[in-house]
Amino acid sequence: MNLRPLMIVPPIAIAIGVFITMNREAPDTGGAPEERAVAVRVQTIEPTEVTGTAIGYGRAEAVRNWSAVAEVQGRITFMHEGHAVGSIVDEGTVLIEIDTTDYELARKKALANIAAVEAQIAELEQEEANSVAMLEVEERILGVAEDEFDRIESLVERGASSQSVLDGSRRAMLAQTVSVASLRNAISLFPSKRQSLEATMSLRQSEIAEAERSIEKAKIVAPFRGRVSEANVEAGQYVRVGDRLMSVDDVSAVEITAEVQPSEFGPMISLAFKGELEPDENIDTSQAVTLLTRAGVTAEVAMAQSGFQATWPAELVRTRGTLDADTGALGVVVRVNDPLVSVRPINRPPLNSGTFVAVRFTTGPRAGVIVIPRTAVRYDDHGVPFVYTADNENRLTVTRIKAGPVLGADVVIQEGLSGGETLVLSLPRPPVPGMKLALISQEDAQND
Repeated sequence: MNLRPLMIVPPIAIAIGVFITMNREAPDTGGAPEERAVAVRVQTIEPTEVTGTAIGYGRAEAVRNWSAVAEVQGRITFMHEGHAVGSIVDEGTVLIEIDTTDYELARKKALANIAAVEAQIAELEQEEANSVAMLEVEERILGVAEDEFDRIESLVERGASSQSVLDGSRRAMLAQTVSVASLRNAISLFPSKRQSLEATMSLRQSEIAEAERSIEKAKIVAPFRGRVSEANVEAGQYVRVGDRLMSVDDVSAVEITAEVQPSEFGPMISLAFKGELEPDENIDTSQAVTLLTRAGVTAEVAMAQSGFQATWPAELVRTRGTLDADTGALGVVVRVNDPLVSVRPINRPPLNSGTFVAVRFTTGPRAGVIVIPRTAVRYDDHGVPFVYTADNENRLTVTRIKAGPVLGADVVIQEGLSGGETLVLSLPRPPVPGMKLALISQEDAQND
């Protein structure tokens, strides 16, 4: 009997048994599978004290610059020995003297002309006095002539004198009348002659004043203590009116127009003004410096040199009022007093004009502010910001917030968080609200 065909039965039975075993349902033990917790980095949110900072850059420039321009012409007779570019000159120092010979001669000529006018005025006054005295005499003579004419006329009427004698008396009276009228006319012209001489006197006096002013302008004096930034002439050189002789920069202070991007300066100002302004208070740009100072904003000038950073306290002066057309930066002007004073204990060098520096603007410290990392802020499909937090059972929750100013890598939270919450920093994949979390603090993560 051939049994070889039956040898295939055992493998088939074994296969059927394995298939039934694999597809048999596991016995119901009555328990759910254990929930696994997802590890995430977290930090506890606590109100803190924050300070807003913005940095701008610019060059130090003299607070004022004075240029000596020739107001008179002539040859330079004196130059201060310290007139070279870079030299320091004190206030009141005589820098340049221009030859005043021509102006001295003009002054003397004007003095001589004044003396001549004074003599003419004295002569006119004497003539007027003489004419007045002569008029009194002539008027008396006229009175006598009139009396004589009346007497002869009465004699002619009585037939005691002739007509020819009366005509002679009339001619004498009329001639005297003409003489008196001429004197009166001459006296009436004296006031106008006096006014003419007085006008001439004023002209001569103005000539003296002009000459003396030219002599004064010939001496150029430094109006303040400063550094010579430009020197264009030398002693013996002839200069004309309008020639630029030299320039001096004031060394009492320097100003820096710091170029600050509004994206950096705006949040800092928002933080500084928080609670400082009344709701109905208008902000005038001309009062920007007053408002910044009132909000506690300070400025500091910094310069890196030879491996260290030197700093100078600065004063907020004004804003440029417009944005730069090329960079869109806002210009804020600060002032540093006594920039050339080198402070040895802190190894601070002088701050010279033209130095490129950084200006750091800082707000006063503000306590009780909620600040979180910017990377922890999420946005839903409608653009509403929110953060993930862990509740008391270490489960993932969604908390909606209202974000405020951005301060570097952090953002100020205005609403939604009050402190004490556990903020989820690392995002689980996928983030499912209610999922179990294994919390790892920032300190533990850094130590690992």
